[in-house]
Amino acid sequence: MLVGTLCAFLVRLLDPAVANKAGPDWLWSGGRQDLVRSLYFRPDGTFRRYGRLALVLTLVAGVAALYWIVQHV
Repeated sequence: MLVGTLCAFLVRLLDPAVANKAGPDWLWSGGRQDLVRSLYFRPDGTFRRYGRLALVLTLVAGVAALYWIVQHV
């Protein structure tokens, strides 16, 4: 289920119809003022200058960290 959710998220991230949008405000716990949302997106919902790259690098680092933890347990 986790893999399916991640794949669906990545497909939506690359979908040109929604590729440059933060999604609806209710999706974020703080709405437009959410701390994590503001790292990657502007208040109008578009990606910041390097927001998409930062989001992809965050996901890659998270997967790598999980892989490392699983290998060393």
